[in-house]
Amino acid sequence: MPHQPPLFKEDQPQTPATPNPAAGLVVSALKFGSGQVSPAQKRFNQLLSKTEALAKQIEETSQLADAHRVVATRTMAPLEKERTALMRQMVVWLDERLQRKGLGKRQKAMAREILCHLAAAVAGTGDEAMRALYATHSATTLEEEERADAADMKMFMENMFGEKLGDDDTSFDSMEDLLRANMAKMQERAAADEAARASRKANRKKSAAQLKAEARAKAQTEDATGALRTIYRQLVSALHPDRETDHAEQLRKTALMKEANAAYEKRDLLALLQLQLRADLVDASQMASMAKEKLAALTALLKDRVKVLTQELFMAEQRIMDEFNLPIYATVSATALRRHLVEQELDLREEIDIMKQDLALVQDDARFKRWLKEQHEGVQDAYFDPEDFAFD
Repeated sequence: MPHQPPLFKEDQPQTPATPNPAAGLVVSALKFGSGQVSPAQKRFNQLLSKTEALAKQIEETSQLADAHRVVATRTMAPLEKERTALMRQMVVWLDERLQRKGLGKRQKAMAREILCHLAAAVAGTGDEAMRALYATHSATTLEEEERADAADMKMFMENMFGEKLGDDDTSFDSMEDLLRANMAKMQERAAADEAARASRKANRKKSAAQLKAEARAKAQTEDATGALRTIYRQLVSALHPDRETDHAEQLRKTALMKEANAAYEKRDLLALLQLQLRADLVDASQMASMAKEKLAALTALLKDRVKVLTQELFMAEQRIMDEFNLPIYATVSATALRRHLVEQELDLREEIDIMKQDLALVQDDARFKRWLKEQHEGVQDAYFDPEDFAFD
């Protein structure tokens, strides 16, 4: 049966928006470049470039997800809904057929197995009628199986980590509840380990060099915090909306103040400096002068910011991989995402075509019995996955 042409061909994701020009101006103003550059200045330039690159990657990743989400939702959601409806239709048909005569014991067992696998998949979408049909044709309910799976996994995790998850009488209703409990336990263990390390480190006698390094790091942190606070206070003083009588200007300054508060909370030096430029509070020469005077403090701020942005980028890419069900080995890029979505669409269309054919095929009792035999032979050596089930 011919497939409908993939819709992704017509629905190209939009080109990412142009970055804020103020960001480039700030980076250019802060960078050391004229004359000989010291190792400290070179390190500062590297961190500055890294911060700018990471921020750009995070923005592009967000835009990548937004652009493909619209296309994926428009294309995939109707197909997934159609596939679920066909699976449900097969479950209902099998339920009705099992209530009629003409099937042997072995054929009934296979029909019930297929029915239960499909019903479980459809029940996962919130269909309570499918959950009830599963219970009718299975020796256990889905809830009981979920609790049993969670209990087995709980025992496995306790044996692996050598530590109890909850009390002896604690049971988990689902795998999600168990994983949340395990994550909390791991965080608790990590916090305890970190506290123990900190305690050992505090009790260990420090050398003169260590004490000097700690004092220098503390001074740099205080200097960096002071620099941030100074920039922030200048912005608050200049942008406070209550001092404005013009309504439009009041709204503009309110928006800028929200950005300033968020940037200060995140210790985002570049964002605060961008706001200073936008508010005409400083110029490029003043920024260059500040970079020379506060080199160590600003380097410490950029170093911390690089760590935060690196983690943010990792989390943003993980969210895309989870949302679009990308393989763990896939690269997060427009090309890889688009290829994956096209493949998913084609697979869904093929599944739907097969399901339609099989729903027509099983209406004939002789063909239905042959189909049951084929399915029985096909699953002897493989786990039956309802999401990947083909009716042919």
